[in-house]
Amino acid sequence: MHSAWLTPPYVFLWVPQLCALAFLALIVRFDRRSLWSGFALFVFIMTVGVTAACLFVDTMDLVPSQWIRTVMLWIGLLAAAVIVAFPVLLGVFLTAEGCRLLRREGVSPSNCLSLAAGLFVLLDLTLIPYLASLVRNAAVTWLFALASACVLFFSAQLAIYCLSAFVNLVHVGKPRGLKQIVVLGSGIFGTAVPPLLGNRIRTGIQLQHDAPHAVLILSGGQGPGEDIPEGRAMMAWALEHGADPSRTIAEERSRNTEENLAYSARLFPDPTGKTAIVSTRYHVLRALLISKRLHMDAVGYGSAATWYFSLNAMLREFIAFVVMTRKRQLVVLCVLLAPLWLTALAGVIQWVMPAS
Repeated sequence: MHSAWLTPPYVFLWVPQLCALAFLALIVRFDRRSLWSGFALFVFIMTVGVTAACLFVDTMDLVPSQWIRTVMLWIGLLAAAVIVAFPVLLGVFLTAEGCRLLRREGVSPSNCLSLAAGLFVLLDLTLIPYLASLVRNAAVTWLFALASACVLFFSAQLAIYCLSAFVNLVHVGKPRGLKQIVVLGSGIFGTAVPPLLGNRIRTGIQLQHDAPHAVLILSGGQGPGEDIPEGRAMMAWALEHGADPSRTIAEERSRNTEENLAYSARLFPDPTGKTAIVSTRYHVLRALLISKRLHMDAVGYGSAATWYFSLNAMLREFIAFVVMTRKRQLVVLCVLLAPLWLTALAGVIQWVMPAS
């Protein structure tokens, strides 16, 4: 007969899980606008997975039915296979979704991101190691190791970025204490608001209804192919779809996300009050990171978009995040790659001063 799950040794399975949950709760409570939120969620998921695996193995012999045990075993093996094969599955998934995006949205540099990322992952896992083994050259092997380390670094960071985006989109109950709601523009056709932007505005209107004292700010300047500023078109659309005219204003000068927030802040009725930033789900995290840099007390709300479009857009947002934090990225990457730099240095010394 097995011991109860709340007594040793099972109790030691719950301790890391509870610590990870407490860490996640603290991050969400005090500063979810960072990659720490995604890292905390990742740690929690891993501890839950380890606990579930241990309990799964230990309780197999307690299941009376042989076929149920067989099904449980196959589920466990399938889960392990998915984890092991995750890089290959990711490459295949990105490639397939990239092809789907190109078929539906047309060929353009930005629409090729998913396809390019998927092909690069697959090449890094298959063809590049094969070619490196054929050449059998120390310099080529070192370059392959460098490329693989960079892929691993940015892939792990992309996963954490996506988890952080998810954490920042989760809200329990209706918004409380909102003073202003900023809806970020995303381009119009002449004077027409496209569905993607309409979804953002609709989310902002719903927040305005849930927060009866908050001001709704529609933010966006005039770009190429636009007959009027985005903010003006967004405000007209919002008023037609139920926004409160007495609490709805437009910001018409901004040209990018940072200007959206900076110029909208000048219109805030309460500059130190809580602000809701509304954008499409894939864009919310980067907007929140910028708001943090601008010292805003902000939370993010996301509107829906098609899956295949969101995947490509999330990659674009991640690239923009890497560019935004390029100095820190370079420092961290150089530190993590220290063993490779030392190996290269040793190779250069050996080449310059060969052993006698």
